[in-house]
Amino acid sequence: MLEDELREMFAARVQTPPAAADPAGRAIRRARVTARRRQTMTGTMTVFAFAAVLGAATAAQSLSGGRPTAAEGDRVTFQDLFVDGGQPLVTQEPQLPTMALPIDLLVGRQLWTSDGQRIDLQQDGGVEAIAKVPDGWVYSDRSSVRLLPSAADKPVTLAGRASWTVSQDGARVAVNEQGTLTVTRLTDPQRGTQVAASAVPPTAVPQTFFGERVVLSSAKGFDYWSAGSAKYTETWNAELRAVFGTVGGTATVGVVEGADKRLCLVDVTAEKNGLKIGARMGCSKLITMESIRRGAALSPDGRLLAIVTPVGVEMVDLQRARDAAAADPQQKAKELQLAANCPVETVVALVWSDSQTALAQIGGDAILACRTDGAKLQVTMPDDVTPGWTMIPAFGTAK
Repeated sequence: MLEDELREMFAARVQTPPAAADPAGRAIRRARVTARRRQTMTGTMTVFAFAAVLGAATAAQSLSGGRPTAAEGDRVTFQDLFVDGGQPLVTQEPQLPTMALPIDLLVGRQLWTSDGQRIDLQQDGGVEAIAKVPDGWVYSDRSSVRLLPSAADKPVTLAGRASWTVSQDGARVAVNEQGTLTVTRLTDPQRGTQVAASAVPPTAVPQTFFGERVVLSSAKGFDYWSAGSAKYTETWNAELRAVFGTVGGTATVGVVEGADKRLCLVDVTAEKNGLKIGARMGCSKLITMESIRRGAALSPDGRLLAIVTPVGVEMVDLQRARDAAAADPQQKAKELQLAANCPVETVVALVWSDSQTALAQIGGDAILACRTDGAKLQVTMPDDVTPGWTMIPAFGTAK
């Protein structure tokens, strides 16, 4: 029996293949190995990807240790890209050197002087125009033209509601009151004294002084009155688009439109039959009548003409322009001779504080000083200045 049982067990052992030769077991084992390899590879790739993301985030975050400094103004940081709500990076202009306010301001109903005074102006309905002169301030409202002397509390009435202009030296004022043009002294001992008068068209606007003459403008063009004993006679020049004054001399500067539609500066002289256009002193496609109305003024010494253009404040050297015109008898179109260019934007008004410094009002917020040597400075404003202030041009302050 035992022998028979051993023989049957041996036969069963021989007929059954060993586990190593089992195809199913081998397939299962291969599947298990493949699965383990795939899990290992996937885990490794996940670790590498996570490390790469973490490293990139850490590197980006290291760039964002604060807002860009002056030395990092052109760097785009992690916070700039993702933290600030998608707002673009704004690059600010480097801090400019500063200078004290060199001119007076009209702030509301008050005159704020550069030396710190606050003067309440007597006015009717608000000041429409104001100018600084050596002996005080000339200003007008809806009812009259007044002179406020520097040493007086009350203004002197010069005329009723009228158009007016001040001479370059600040010694005279020309007023057209309802068709009567008068010239009045502004300095002691003849302050308030009329020195000449003539009938003119009521619509003629005093623009500037050309020596002793008063330059007028109207829809007909530009003309002048000698401001002497002779009565005014109309001799309008329709080609002139603007005329700038001068303290003395035989010629001033004007603006005409060239054949190519560019505006050009020209010499202007006073002849018996009116203002005569002389040599062309240069043209510019950047100068427009709108820019001239917004800001164009002679320097106190009369050597430079500052004009607001889309690229900034351009300062034309008038003597160089005249020399270039004299050397060009064919009157070929040429560019203006610039003494300096000051790149500023959004200029709404322009005045000179001295013969080397033009002041540009930037919007209603700031004043930038443009110097003839190319320097640009930020003018320090009073801490308590309120919106709506206006720069006051000064006459008779040649420096």
